[in-house]
Amino acid sequence: MPIDIPVYHPRPDTTRLPLSKLAAAFAGSCLAFFSAFSIAASCADETPPSLLTEKVALNRLLQCNLDIVDSKRSITANEANLTIAGQTQNPNLTIGIGSISPKLGIGSGAYFDKTIDNSIRYEQLIERGGKRDLRKQTAQSQIAAANEDVLDVERQQSIVLLKAMVDLAAVDERINLLSQVVALYEETLQANSIRSAKGDLPPIDIQRQKIDANRARIDLRQAQTEQKSAQIALAKLLAWETKADALKVDAAILEVAPLNAGDFDLSNRADIKAAKLRVESAASQLSLAEALRKSDITAGVQYDHWPTSNSNTNGTGDTISFTIGLPLTVNHSYEGEIARASSDHEAAMEALAHTEANARSEWDRLNADVSSAETSLDLLQKEQLPRAEEVAGTVEQGYKKGALSLLELLDARRMLRQTRLDTLNARASLARAVLARNQSISFNTAN
Repeated sequence: MPIDIPVYHPRPDTTRLPLSKLAAAFAGSCLAFFSAFSIAASCADETPPSLLTEKVALNRLLQCNLDIVDSKRSITANEANLTIAGQTQNPNLTIGIGSISPKLGIGSGAYFDKTIDNSIRYEQLIERGGKRDLRKQTAQSQIAAANEDVLDVERQQSIVLLKAMVDLAAVDERINLLSQVVALYEETLQANSIRSAKGDLPPIDIQRQKIDANRARIDLRQAQTEQKSAQIALAKLLAWETKADALKVDAAILEVAPLNAGDFDLSNRADIKAAKLRVESAASQLSLAEALRKSDITAGVQYDHWPTSNSNTNGTGDTISFTIGLPLTVNHSYEGEIARASSDHEAAMEALAHTEANARSEWDRLNADVSSAETSLDLLQKEQLPRAEEVAGTVEQGYKKGALSLLELLDARRMLRQTRLDTLNARASLARAVLARNQSISFNTAN
């Protein structure tokens, strides 16, 4: 079932922000924090519906699932990296005094008439080789990859959620089926106890029925225990841990229809797109390492005030000087940084190939699971279950007429019960396989 999936967009370049915009950004961050806090409080306070549907569960998953919430934090961290990457180096301001003669003194009069050399120097690093743009490209690719990571976590968690819903719906159906079986045994035991008291039925037959009845009760209690476990697992996914006992799933989830996979494009999966973006980021990082060979320049301007006096005839008055600083790459040419960035780029490409291979294997497995589950359920529903029901019905009639023994009746009932449980398990297996493939298709289309 297609669902609304939030898409996270990178923020615009926030370098060189004026104070008013910085204040606005801070206020926005505070608002985002309190909004997140409000959502968390809403998740804790919300009461589960009486019957949990697929749509309601998926919507809550996107808002309240802790794994999804945690995955979104990496986006904020990468946005901060983008801000850092786009910033120009801060300038350096130096203020100094000099040329003070302890012997001759500094003279009389106002401060700026004294024979003190006052200097103010302003220096700014000027990056060359497009380093700032390359840093921004690297950070932007990481933000986009983080967005895709969130979508992939949402896809994975939605599949886990729907499987957990199928587990709970299936165990509820099993409890209903076993409850009917237990009720049937109790009814038969009550009637046969009367017959045994009259001498129409051997006591050994009553003991045989009690053995089968107790076995059915044990199966029922086991199913009830599994129901609790399924509720807890589902509640954890939906941040409803304190309300697990109230969770009940709509049984319609066991009859989900498969989506059309004709337009499915494997390369559009979020994890593959994230891996491609990390290759782009690594390529930008490699270009940045190579750009280190183009040396940055430090430009400076200095103002000096050194007045002359009777005791100091060497003063220069007011002067302005300009400087250019250029590092000399005589000891190394950043070979280590380039080698490391090249290795990271190769690792990113290998990770992409690994991700693509895993995605193909997963998609093939999903299709194989659907096909196998369809075949098994078709065999059970069209052949095994009708035969078991026919045999059980015939034996029931024969036993009532005295033509068949109790052992044959118990065996037919056991066979029918097991066939119905097998059919229920096959329905659940098909639902899990179809829902997993449907979610892969839905997220692929939305992405």
